[in-house]
Amino acid sequence: MRLRVTRALIIGLLVGALVWVGQTPPAVRTDWNAVWVGARGVLHRVSPYAAVQSEIQAGRLTYPLYYPATAPVLLAPLGALSLRLAISIFTGLGVGLLAHSFRESWRLWMLLSAPVVHAVLLGQWSPWLTAAVGLPWLGFVWAAKPSVGLALFAGWPSRRAAVGAALLGLLSLIVVPGWIGEWREIIRGTPQYLAPIQRPGGFLLLLAFLRWRQPEARMLGALALVPHTTVLHEMLYPLLIAKTRRQLALLILLGYLAACLVYTRTAYGPGGVPRMLAEQWPYALVLCYLPTLALLLHPVLPPFLVRRWWSRPPLS
Repeated sequence: MRLRVTRALIIGLLVGALVWVGQTPPAVRTDWNAVWVGARGVLHRVSPYAAVQSEIQAGRLTYPLYYPATAPVLLAPLGALSLRLAISIFTGLGVGLLAHSFRESWRLWMLLSAPVVHAVLLGQWSPWLTAAVGLPWLGFVWAAKPSVGLALFAGWPSRRAAVGAALLGLLSLIVVPGWIGEWREIIRGTPQYLAPIQRPGGFLLLLAFLRWRQPEARMLGALALVPHTTVLHEMLYPLLIAKTRRQLALLILLGYLAACLVYTRTAYGPGGVPRMLAEQWPYALVLCYLPTLALLLHPVLPPFLVRRWWSRPPLS
């Protein structure tokens, strides 16, 4: 336990330091900027959605706050810090907690995967959400991104996670009364938030429910049903399906191949984010989702489709 804590602390500090260096002005604007502005709004008793809208009108932000108020309320303490320091703490702590959540040391290689690198570069929530799988006391963070949080809860239900998420939701209603209506107005009709089953071939992920007794299968099937952006950093959750070092290595390699294709074959242009996500989807489906689905289903597949290579246990 002491080794895990020490290892996680070192990793978190290293990642936080790298983000601090990388955020040397002028830094790239990401989703984190809107959450940070919303957190500052909470501190000043202003609606986080109104605070972000003011920044958009001033030309300092591009997109509204798509997160529920649970996210800025949770991060309100970081709103008192500078943007650079806040994102460094948020990202370093998230990756550190993710490292601490792994019981098997070979899973630490996941920290070098393309989804984690992408999350670090853009200040995303996926390391936090994934860490809560192995750290049930951290499950309250699932309320900050409830669509994906619900899918993870379907895989790994926990009373502590449910109570923590409920308390965060209640706190957000006390601090920001009426935020649900504001949030629903913002996300209504946003085409980038589609469930995978609404995209070509996404229905195949429902086959994961054939192994519904497995938590990873419930998670993958639920992910197919909940709306989220399906960008690269969201591909972190399916990596939990790997049961051996070799499986994880293969998934990581496929993830980097997907990243290379995404950044060389797709670009932000006419049509904005929805078109970009539509162009990226085939790479995510073929190289990230379907391989993890195959790992889940291989016990029920015909023998000639499965090699013993998959079943070898990890080396001790």
